[in-house]
Amino acid sequence: MKDKGSTLRQTVYALKLIWKADKLLLVFTLFKNSIEQVFYVFFFVYLTKYIFNCIEQNIPYSRLFWFLFIACSLHVCIHFICGWYEAYRKIKTPAVYKYIFHKVIDISDYLELKDYESPEFYDMYARALDRCVNSSIDLAIKTGVFIGNVLSTIMSLVIIVTVDPALLVFMIIPMVVSLWMGRKNSKCNYERENAVTRDKRCADYVKRVYYEKKYASEVRLFDINSLMLHKQEDAVDRMEKVSTKYRMKTAFYSFLMRGSYSIIAGIGAYFYVVFKVKYVGVTDMSSYVAMITAIAFSTDQLKAAVENRIFISNESKLFKNLEAFLEKDWGEKEAKKDAGEIETIEFKNVSFAYPGSSVNTIKNINFTLKKGEKLAIVGYNGAGKTTLIKLLMGLYPVTEGEILINGININDINHEAYRERFGTVFQDLQIFALPLIENILMRKANGEDDYELARKALTDAQFDVNSRGLTNGLDTVISREFDEKGFVPSGGQAQKIAIARVFAQNPDMVILDEPSSALDPLSEYNMYNNMMKLSQGKGVVFISHRLSSARMADKIYMMKDGSVVESGSHEELMEHKQDYYDMFMLQAENYQESLPEEMLKGAEAFYV
Repeated sequence: MKDKGSTLRQTVYALKLIWKADKLLLVFTLFKNSIEQVFYVFFFVYLTKYIFNCIEQNIPYSRLFWFLFIACSLHVCIHFICGWYEAYRKIKTPAVYKYIFHKVIDISDYLELKDYESPEFYDMYARALDRCVNSSIDLAIKTGVFIGNVLSTIMSLVIIVTVDPALLVFMIIPMVVSLWMGRKNSKCNYERENAVTRDKRCADYVKRVYYEKKYASEVRLFDINSLMLHKQEDAVDRMEKVSTKYRMKTAFYSFLMRGSYSIIAGIGAYFYVVFKVKYVGVTDMSSYVAMITAIAFSTDQLKAAVENRIFISNESKLFKNLEAFLEKDWGEKEAKKDAGEIETIEFKNVSFAYPGSSVNTIKNINFTLKKGEKLAIVGYNGAGKTTLIKLLMGLYPVTEGEILINGININDINHEAYRERFGTVFQDLQIFALPLIENILMRKANGEDDYELARKALTDAQFDVNSRGLTNGLDTVISREFDEKGFVPSGGQAQKIAIARVFAQNPDMVILDEPSSALDPLSEYNMYNNMMKLSQGKGVVFISHRLSSARMADKIYMMKDGSVVESGSHEELMEHKQDYYDMFMLQAENYQESLPEEMLKGAEAFYV
């Protein structure tokens, strides 16, 4: 009973999703697929019995003709409805996909970066996406067919009972066997589907490595084919072993189900009818002859009902994955107050360890950033600079201490509204296969004002808006993945596009995490100069390995092993002659040795 209740609840949940996406599609699906099966009882069972009775009782042909005419006309109408439905379903299916897929993707607003640290999360996400559209439509179709199967089986059995109740024995036994075996079959399919999720993701990952551009260079420079193929083969082998284990069970259960139909409902019922007509004698022979067709039809309907019940049970269980994902408390769903314009950000004894790690990446950090201040965070790789920025933006919850935004704990504010106040460029920035203007505005452009805004942002970011590669101006698609006339930016151009997003956004706070690593020194200097000018009155936090840019900051924090080991202005830290001084002097020496004299003159402001 628990399984039946769960199946019904999950089926209703899936149907509700379709109802919300397109009410008529759900009604049409259930009606068409159920009424179609019910009509077949009339056409193949009752009509057969009626024809034999008319022949045996010498009913006038005209009466039989008109009855057949009406029956055939209804049959044509049913086929017309079916054809119309198929066209309507194909047209409306994208709307269902869009609705359910958007619900899954919208969850990303509530996810924290820590959620992406777990393989279990990726498994749950993959299973949820697998249930997005085809499964929901198929479940609705099979539910309608199942309802029709049940109704038609009941109707045909009623007709059979009026002829000979003993015939029910040949239907009930296989029905009980089928339902029992079907339940076990459904459980096996559900367990198999969950068991192969991670290996399916692994195989998909290997495929992705070979067709995504970001992997192309390494794939060609290094002999990793054997590694990737081995990884995929292992995943496929594991899936095959798991599938074989479960499919052997399902094959055995299917054999028992089909055997019960063929032997008991099929052969047994036929022998009984022949025996009854031959040796017992009947007064209504035409009805018994018609029952051969009725039993065959009822058997097919019963078999279809059980198979559809198995499908519905299996799919409904898999819909638990979608429901679990959509209904899970991912965190911020309740209404939280907007902290408003960012005036101050304060770290108080903040420490942080990544999920699954017992070692703190950030250790007891204390600082206050006020509106209009320029803060530089510097240090060697692995010092914790980027992690600190992610904590500041609320992308991870702190392990110890607290972060206060305008005096309010960051956990008590609306994170979405808070993050919208940041203009951010991370070192692992992403450029999307969209028109250049949409890559800048991160939305659709509305009118010439938006185009002018994008042009100015690109110019401020030192991007050449008149580049010959932009064959369609700001409407040129970035990447050639979907457009052969697309523009493929260099690393430096990609960074300039990401920086232009900040200029176009006009945020309260600017976050720059190594935004100039692919820029030459002159472009870097100009970019920072423009950023500082356009960010007057706003807070700016930037991370840079090149300490030259740190000179523009009001205050510099030198990080080492997750802690702030020095803080102050550039002049103050140079006077202390500690870690910052050593790092700066080493870079200044390498900088001057590696650049030609004419470039040194243009960029001398960095190190003078």
